[in-house]
Amino acid sequence: MLVESDVVDAVCGFLKSQGYEIRQKRSPSQRGHDIIAVKRGTPDRVLYIEAKGGTSSKPSTKRYGKPFDGAQIRVHVAEALYKAATVVSTTGPSVDLRAGLALPATDRHRELMKRIGPVLRQLEIAVFWVSENREVQLASSWAL
Repeated sequence: MLVESDVVDAVCGFLKSQGYEIRQKRSPSQRGHDIIAVKRGTPDRVLYIEAKGGTSSKPSTKRYGKPFDGAQIRVHVAEALYKAATVVSTTGPSVDLRAGLALPATDRHRELMKRIGPVLRQLEIAVFWVSENREVQLASSWAL
C-alpha cells in the first residue's frame, strides 16, 4: 500500500521525466501544496498537485498498514478536490495555473473519482494515478 510520500515521490519523478522542475515537495506533515512544478522553458506553466495515500504512514495510528476505508477515502478526495478547486479559481496575469490530484490507483479511489469525473473535466483538474509499483498514469483534459 502506498503512503502519501510514495505518491508524491512517484509523481515528482514522473513530472521530471516530462520536463518539469519541482519547486516544492512537501511531506505529509507539512502544510501547503504537496507538489508545485514548473515546466522547463515555459515558466508560466505551473502545476499545483495535492496528493493522498492509501494508508497511514504513522505507526501510532489505527490505519497504519491497513487500507483507508471508503469514508476516509471520500474525506481525502473531498479535501484534495477543494484544494484543487481553489487553484483553478485563482487568476493571474500570464500564468497558466493547473491543478491536479495524485492518488493511489486502487479500485476504491478509482470508483470514487469516476463519480466526479464530469466535474474534474469541467474544472480541468488532472488526476495522476500511482500504481503499487510507482508507475504514474495521467488522466487529464490538458497535455503536460
